[in-house]
Amino acid sequence: MTRRWLTCVGFIALTSACGGGNEPAAATTPTPPEKPGPVLAPELGRNGSAVVTEVLGPAAGLKRPRDLAFNPLRPDELWITNDSDNSVVIVHNASTDGRNAERRRDAAADHFLHRPTSIAFGADGTTFGSVGTFATCGESRNENGVEGGEDFMGPVLWTSDLAIFAKKNPAGLGSHLDMLHNSPLCMGIAHESGNAYWTLSGKSNAIVRYDFGKDHDIGLDDHSDGASLEYVRGEIKFLLGVPSHLAYRAADSMLYIADSGNGRVAKLDTKSGTRALKLATKEPQKGGHYRMTGATLTDVVPAGVLTAPSGLEIHNDILYVSDNATGRIVAFDLEGKQLNAIDTGVGPGALAGLSFGPDNKLYFVDLAGSRLLRLDPPKE
Repeated sequence: MTRRWLTCVGFIALTSACGGGNEPAAATTPTPPEKPGPVLAPELGRNGSAVVTEVLGPAAGLKRPRDLAFNPLRPDELWITNDSDNSVVIVHNASTDGRNAERRRDAAADHFLHRPTSIAFGADGTTFGSVGTFATCGESRNENGVEGGEDFMGPVLWTSDLAIFAKKNPAGLGSHLDMLHNSPLCMGIAHESGNAYWTLSGKSNAIVRYDFGKDHDIGLDDHSDGASLEYVRGEIKFLLGVPSHLAYRAADSMLYIADSGNGRVAKLDTKSGTRALKLATKEPQKGGHYRMTGATLTDVVPAGVLTAPSGLEIHNDILYVSDNATGRIVAFDLEGKQLNAIDTGVGPGALAGLSFGPDNKLYFVDLAGSRLLRLDPPKE
């Protein structure tokens, strides 16, 4: 009896039938499946399920496009820069099925719009009363007839007035409004305020802040009303043929940088640093050209997560980055935590600029296929 009683105790944890009864086991309630959480960076779709839609192709005048931006004065007007022929494609009603595109090439594009990498819209006002400006940068050393290039290059200021851009040429220098010349191989640009812009200079592997001051009117050549500051020389790295786009966040004065050559996304605290050595310029600037020392540059997305980050956009405090080496678009929070990603299927060497349209959809260029693409919600 003792042995049988101990044996029953030994099994009591494994069966409810101990003691001779045949009572059924207690019913258990199945655990309901967990509901999926909210989609982070929803423009990419849950787990990168968004649909890649071709919006325009080569027939619309696209020739190795490298960047794009929507005009804030006419929000459904999209401007796209072409690398192959130094032109711009302007898409009207871009987010609708009634869109139409026109290609424009400025009369002096071989200098002022040479191999454009990037475009950013800026201040509204101009000195001559026409409203709306933007600036561009180019992967150029001003090679026109000069072996190796003379490096007389940098960001260029333009008007978005459609009656003037690539239409007026009063002095034989096209329709540009201003230019400063301390950033050959200029791989990215972002607007700060007024006529001040941030650029990435591939020749010096530096970030340079430019203030054009007042524009010099249409097609003139007095570029002296300007100033520039050079930051973090040698701490970023130029990558041939891959734009390194920038995004300025006014809320905290941080400049986000697609540091393509180092395979990372970094941010520059634009309020940090001390003005130091005055540097030589290609032409006089009233505000001079100075090197800044002690500025704070930190990793947001360290090397190894991306291979060759190129396009970069901040939308709803989410950082969207295109990887030129892989064809992926990856979303991060502003501290660098990955939230979502999508393989666009365009392959290596194709992705560059990104921009959000008035429809809150993400538009991007395929420079290898000369296409404008868009991410749409996944098909059910």
